[in-house]
Amino acid sequence: MLLIGLVGGCSSGGSLETATVTGKVSYQGKPLPYGSISFRPEAGSPAYAKLREDGTYSLSTFGNGDGAVIGKHQVLIIATETDAGIAPANDSGIEMPVTKSVIPRKYTSFSTSQLTAEVISGKNNEFSFNLVD
Repeated sequence: MLLIGLVGGCSSGGSLETATVTGKVSYQGKPLPYGSISFRPEAGSPAYAKLREDGTYSLSTFGNGDGAVIGKHQVLIIATETDAGIAPANDSGIEMPVTKSVIPRKYTSFSTSQLTAEVISGKNNEFSFNLVD
């Protein structure tokens, strides 16, 4: 009987509640067709998504498309020459070149992006971000 109680306690999950999060990222008024977006909550695991060709995204934290942890988040967006398919050729005799950001670098860090979102349980959590120089 004790074993059943222990197993039951472990199966309750313990993971934080998530809610579906979707949206769109634009740069200079046009959809950003490549790159990624991350939401970092005040507590818990961050959420991540690849941007689609039309700039849209659907976040995942613990599983495919489960959204982001409920609460306030800092947001970062990364889009590099590699993501865009325009990375410089690599000479096999040298180290891999560092890929350059194709959006302003301030958006590539949680500490400098100034992008935020609040994910609310039971709400339509749709966040669009228009990046500017």
